[in-house]
This record gives sequence, structure tokens and C-alpha cells, in this order.
Amino acid sequence: MDELKNIAPKLSKLKKETPFRTPDNYFDDFSARLQIKLEAEKKVVPKQKSVVLRFLKPAIGLAASFAIIFMLVYWPLKTFMPSEVVETEVTIDNADSEFLNIVEGLDESSFFELLEESNGTDDLTDDDLIAYVDANFTSYEIFENIEN
Repeated sequence: MDELKNIAPKLSKLKKETPFRTPDNYFDDFSARLQIKLEAEKKVVPKQKSVVLRFLKPAIGLAASFAIIFMLVYWPLKTFMPSEVVETEVTIDNADSEFLNIVEGLDESSFFELLEESNGTDDLTDDDLIAYVDANFTSYEIFENIEN
């Protein structure tokens, strides 16, 4: 005890009692107070959320998130980007346009067949032409070309 007085004189002067205690007569009417609180909880019926609101809540949140993304992305882009995009015109010679038409009409297998051919002088039969047209054109395109 003498050591405590030397090290911490203020601490040694404190009383050695517990500062915490229950209020006077606390447990005398405890059961009655508990019963009143339990009855009050039984009377309060929890409010049920509307079924419609429960199902619409995720959809409303999704719509709101899309609206926010729209406002944060589309409107600034529309504001800072020019309203009319300038289109460049490319002039193509007749020979070049014919070549482009031929190349656009080729599918992969026909292209590889052309690469593998050595002289390119093969005669095409009617069946070959029908198979090519059937594979590369729709019925509507064929009808449209026949009418013109």
C-alpha cells in the first residue's frame, strides 16, 4: 500500500467501492413493468408493406439508374458533339466500282476457290450458277433483280 501512495497518491486516495448500483426499489415492481411492456408489444401490429410496392421497388430502382446514366452520358455528349456529322464523299471510278461489286458478292468459300485456281478458265455449269445464286441471294433480292 505504501508503494501505491508513492507511485500514484491520487489513486490511493480513492475509495474501493463499486460506483455502479441499481436504483432503490427497482426490482419491487419489475414484473409489473415488464408485463405492461409485453402487452404493449402484442397490441402493436407491424404494418405490412403493399404487395404492389414490393414488386415495383426493383423496377423503379432500375428505371432510375437508367435515367441517371442517360443524364450523365447522353446529354453531355449531345452538348459537346456537333449536331451534324460531316460525311466525306469518296469518288470511285467505274472499274473500281465493278471490282468492289464483285468482291462484295463473294463468300469465303468462293474466295478461297479463286485463290486456289491456277488459270481461272473453268467453265461454270448451270447447276453451279444456281447453287451460287441460291447461297448468296435471298428470294426477295432475286425477285427484285428480275423485275428491274
